[in-house]
Amino acid sequence: MNPHRLKSYFFLLAVAIIWGAASPIIKFTLQGIDPLPFLAYRFAIAAIFSIAFFAVKVKKGKKFNQLKAHLPFALLYGLLAVPIGLGILFFGLDKSTVLDLTLIGVGGPLLVTIGGVYFFRDHITHREKIGISIVLVGVLFNSFFPIFKSSSDLQLTGNILLLIFLLADAGSILMAKKAVQYKIKSSNLTNLAFIVGAVTVIPIAIFVYGFENLISSITILPLKYHLGVWFMALLSGNLAYYLYVRAQKTIEVSEAVLFNYLQPLFTIPLAIFWLGESLSTSFIIGAIIIAFGLVIAEYKHSLAK
Repeated sequence: MNPHRLKSYFFLLAVAIIWGAASPIIKFTLQGIDPLPFLAYRFAIAAIFSIAFFAVKVKKGKKFNQLKAHLPFALLYGLLAVPIGLGILFFGLDKSTVLDLTLIGVGGPLLVTIGGVYFFRDHITHREKIGISIVLVGVLFNSFFPIFKSSSDLQLTGNILLLIFLLADAGSILMAKKAVQYKIKSSNLTNLAFIVGAVTVIPIAIFVYGFENLISSITILPLKYHLGVWFMALLSGNLAYYLYVRAQKTIEVSEAVLFNYLQPLFTIPLAIFWLGESLSTSFIIGAIIIAFGLVIAEYKHSLAK
């Protein structure tokens, strides 16, 4: 196997493990801090490291030519991937469950596959179209099932926000692939994105909570919640985003997103045994529909081996 592809596979596996643990950690940390202060705190940490990264690079004489040449595109990516995408995710997960996010998130790779057809001329077979359609039916079924339950408006709102996050996340992944074609270094793109996140979210948090209240809500946090924020800022943030963009240099975007299917292997056990969430009827039915669709959509990969 090509050593560069092997390295990309290793990077994507690491990302799957980190992001598989991320949503349970977010949900746990939201028990101690509201979504907006959480985001502001997280982006502040990530931005400090990102600014230090650029400062070191400038001191070494780096010019960032490609980043400068495509700066509007890079800023748009940063806005979509970080404050918009992650912001919607945090507010959605605060109202929904990790298990619902797990099923809804399965639709993400398929949305990226569809986007790859339109933006990168990736080929998609008739079988894949059928499988994708079935998966999306399963995702929508699980997302809107709370309509049929009493006192579930909060969860329905959360699920709708998670669906919007899915669209934003798929868009940012496609933009990351385009950035690779523009030869923008993944480390530059990722670190700029978290600076964009800090610049946009922190002023909003100060406006909503007031500076003193915002700082107080962070400083009084128990250590276990601080650890959750730092995990999200540095491991699930700077490191994972860098590895994900870096991996797409040598493999197709439709292949890279297949590693997203590994995330539930880490998410579901944490949601059940750590957070105490239970498997609902809608989850089981949705999972069966989605699994059936995935088998059809990804059958061509098993044939190719």
